[in-house]
Amino acid sequence: MNAPDISDPIRGLFDWLAAARERGEPDPQTATLATVDPAFAKPSVRTINVQIDEDALVFFVNAHTGKGQHLQWHPYVALCFFWHGLQQQITIEGVVEVLDADAADRLWAQRSRESQLTARSSEQHAVFGDPEAFRERREHERETYDFERVPRPEHWVAYRLLPTRLEFWAAGWHRLHSRRLFERAPNGGWQSTVQEP
Repeated sequence: MNAPDISDPIRGLFDWLAAARERGEPDPQTATLATVDPAFAKPSVRTINVQIDEDALVFFVNAHTGKGQHLQWHPYVALCFFWHGLQQQITIEGVVEVLDADAADRLWAQRSRESQLTARSSEQHAVFGDPEAFRERREHERETYDFERVPRPEHWVAYRLLPTRLEFWAAGWHRLHSRRLFERAPNGGWQSTVQEP
């Protein structure tokens, strides 16, 4: 199978995301995020929703959670999109930077109201949650902001991912998968390598 025909990895990333949406992939902007716990030098992984903002990948993190604390101390991450129906995958490595409050508020406003209420009600940093207490907090938030804009909690931080490495993977027959790797060059451009099976 031929390697994915991509010249600009950032454009290619957004083209593949658009194709996943058009083909009806469920939750096409869902990705797996890997961070590093600097205290124990151990990886940690979870699934997140990624937003697109001016040709950049951005996501929210609760600063009280493990991943929120990881990113405060170690900004290097890896992100993986996989679209089962398309049998395509993109892995991205890079560093993250915190967006300012105005940008975070603008992106927060793009989330659904239900998502905003859930975020304000969650206590993900708790080891064991109390479902009933969560429902009570959520109902309280709903009543507090009834017919009003739901404000972003201060501990919900928006990050932008600055890629340094992207790998585009497409499945082939009998594991004859193809990959194209892009790595950031010293001059700021991209170096590309085709990795055939």
